[in-house]
Amino acid sequence: MFDPAATIVVAFEYGAGVRDSTHQWITKTFPAENIRSVRLSPLIVARNRAIRDMVLPVADKFSTALFIDNDVTITHPGLENWLALEGDVVSCECAMRHPNAWAPLDAFHNPLWRCSMQVLQAIQPPWFHWIYADDGCGIVGCDCRYFALKVIAAGFSVCHGGHCGHTMNGSWHQGS
Repeated sequence: MFDPAATIVVAFEYGAGVRDSTHQWITKTFPAENIRSVRLSPLIVARNRAIRDMVLPVADKFSTALFIDNDVTITHPGLENWLALEGDVVSCECAMRHPNAWAPLDAFHNPLWRCSMQVLQAIQPPWFHWIYADDGCGIVGCDCRYFALKVIAAGFSVCHGGHCGHTMNGSWHQGS
């Protein structure tokens, strides 16, 4: 059962804060001391540092970590359907650039997702990383799939459902 009081929230806000409706949902749902903001880029570095520097140091205080990008819009009842899902890692379905992104049962994408703290404690860094071709001359998988494969290899479950809005603005691709 999802418990907001036992959940740390990390909002990735490089380039812009989370949307007003999303901010309202976060501040109404979670205690203020549970909410963190990350304004670092590029996003893969930001995701890894957030886990290492913000989430894991307080892992004993929370059972769940929730991560949300600044281009996510909360939708209803999509959000409630997502929060009702049971699993070790649960991503919220949203628009993605690849039309079949959600087709596999173990598909995971990270605009809005949550996981048990045990998952992050069990997996060694980097948590997120591009999957490169053997010769390093091409990207053959996204950072989301990299994380999901590590989760599955560690014996945890990955699932997806519900729905949220996602504009895919990509503002975090640039920067230092």
